[in-house]
Amino acid sequence: MAMTDLPGKWRIFKALSIIQMITVIFMLVISIGGIFYEGNIFWRVFEGLCYGLMLIFLYQGFTILNDHYPDTPLSQSQKRNFNILFLINFLLIAFLFAKVVVQWRFLKSIITGFTLEPRGQFLVLLPFILASQLFILNVVHLAGMYRLRTTIHENNQKKIDDEFIKDA
Repeated sequence: MAMTDLPGKWRIFKALSIIQMITVIFMLVISIGGIFYEGNIFWRVFEGLCYGLMLIFLYQGFTILNDHYPDTPLSQSQKRNFNILFLINFLLIAFLFAKVVVQWRFLKSIITGFTLEPRGQFLVLLPFILASQLFILNVVHLAGMYRLRTTIHENNQKKIDDEFIKDA
């Protein structure tokens, strides 16, 4: 199904997913780079794993939207993978919220202690903006994926019911 065939709400969902994917890839690259340049290797590996799992779920969302919307049912393995990734990404909300809180505290301590020029303010604000953006987009993506899965299921049931009534 082409992007132009999608209803408006799913086009917006897809656009937000692309923005989230770009941000997740950026954060993943920073995490992987941090493995080689920082002392806390285990944290960076954990962070990279979290961003990697988010990226896999985003990719799965594109696949389901492109291949299964509006009424093609998911296979049992696709449903199982969806459920596992959905649960993991739901738990990652805590990780992302913690990143927002840490960045907020860091931002607050920097801003109250120093007077920064506009470029410096932007560089200090950027990690907080990225963390907040990822948190919000992950919540939106989870809600959208739930809605997508229920929509596909409802449309498939309607299609089956219509065929059953037509054959009767």
